[in-house]
Amino acid sequence: MGYRVLCTDGFAETGQAELRGREGFDVEFRPKLTHEELLAAIEPFDALVVRSASNVDRAVIERGKNLKVIARAGVGTDNIDLEAATERGVLVVNAPAGNTVSTAELAFTMILSLARHVPQAARLMADGRWEKKRFKGNELAHKTLGIIGMGRIGREVARRAQAFQMRVLGMDPNLAEDAFESLGVRRAGLEEILGESDYITVHSPLTKETENMISAREIEMMKPTAYIVNCARGGIVNERDLANALREGMIAGAALDVYTKEPFDDPMFNGLDNVVLTPHLGASTSEAQDAVAVEAAAAVAQYLSEGMGPNAVNLAGADGDTWRKFRSHIHIAEKLGSMASQLAGGRARRISFLSAGGTPRIIALAAVKGALQASADDQVTIVNAEKLARESGVTIADELVSDRADFADSLGVRIETKGKSIEAWGAVLADGSTKIVRLDDYRVEIDPRGTILFIHNRDMPGVIGRVATVLGAKGTNIAEMQNVRKRQGEDALTVIGVDGPVEAETLAEIQKEDGVTAVSLVSL
Repeated sequence: MGYRVLCTDGFAETGQAELRGREGFDVEFRPKLTHEELLAAIEPFDALVVRSASNVDRAVIERGKNLKVIARAGVGTDNIDLEAATERGVLVVNAPAGNTVSTAELAFTMILSLARHVPQAARLMADGRWEKKRFKGNELAHKTLGIIGMGRIGREVARRAQAFQMRVLGMDPNLAEDAFESLGVRRAGLEEILGESDYITVHSPLTKETENMISAREIEMMKPTAYIVNCARGGIVNERDLANALREGMIAGAALDVYTKEPFDDPMFNGLDNVVLTPHLGASTSEAQDAVAVEAAAAVAQYLSEGMGPNAVNLAGADGDTWRKFRSHIHIAEKLGSMASQLAGGRARRISFLSAGGTPRIIALAAVKGALQASADDQVTIVNAEKLARESGVTIADELVSDRADFADSLGVRIETKGKSIEAWGAVLADGSTKIVRLDDYRVEIDPRGTILFIHNRDMPGVIGRVATVLGAKGTNIAEMQNVRKRQGEDALTVIGVDGPVEAETLAEIQKEDGVTAVSLVSL
């Protein structure tokens, strides 16, 4: 199967090469597209890769009938309508690691620039003015740096600060205490950071909780000798309040690389010599552009090829580590959901994910996707599976069922319709391969792929031979076969994996054979 990928916004050649090197990928690069041009172009593409210039709004996403994944070659996704993408089942991924070093280095460049007044001195020197006494600065050694947000970038800034012998305070509700200890950073609350820090640098995402996190009230808590840096997202620091504070001398200075509105052209900072402004340069290094391009391209390729991929923004619990660790579990969960749904027939009323212990939510969502995709009218993906299920009145449940787990690393799915319930279990083996290991009360071992016949039959001589004869007469090759029973003389289950499709006429002939009580066909 081929995939068409549209890349724009000056997406780096290294990322394009990463995609073009994949078999079946047709990559089209258009360096700049207006919104109208993007709307006109998007419909045939399976993937869209952008940086910050393109506005991927609801209109673009709805026009992209084939869209499966949107990638932002960078950290922020402010220019992508996440709600519309999720509704359509389109995965949105970013590249959070690629620009880590470049942004951390810029943030520390800002700190150094504020400490030593480098931009202001350089500007006067360019005008032929030697004003050495005017620019007496401060050493960073033994000063306190407060870091708001201890993610990848915040941690890199902390390491650089320690190399300058700074004392570091950190704030991040998602980081464990031992992580702070290993970094040599003291955990602190916002008010403590504001009150104790000589320099404050922001590295949080822009959310409802962090918007205007630093406004007039918070600035008043800072030392009059303190400096603040924002290389994260515009809007975390209230620009108007900051400009007023700088003009009134409430704090010593500030440096901004990001703004509420970009390009930034508001004159609020005009005439101030205690502020450093740069035009969103955090990821603007050749190394970072190459790194984020490759990272975004790899995420797109993996999702299109395997139905899974790291760095998902609109899918909780889908970080890169989870994908890598549980990719086989995600694969078998989707197959089990699909198989159980096909065997149950009818409209599912309840989908239960079964396991012997707690597992990441993403695995259960894969099972829901598998259960819905065969019969749903809308595009079902792991992104919108839960939403579509709930909108259709399907109950989703998680159950701990340790007594039915035949393998240490097994999981199950139960589908309940109006008159039927089917329970299927699978296992991840030591080598990462997967097997279907149970159907209701029958223990089996079969590969979860291709076309599979499930034949319920009486435990009597000749039944299996006659079924095999029918398949052979129709030119259907048997790839693998198992016949299992609970006890001698009771009903048995014959599971046959075949190469290629099986016609309805063939199923009808098998059903007529003496001893056959039911026949079901599953395509995985």
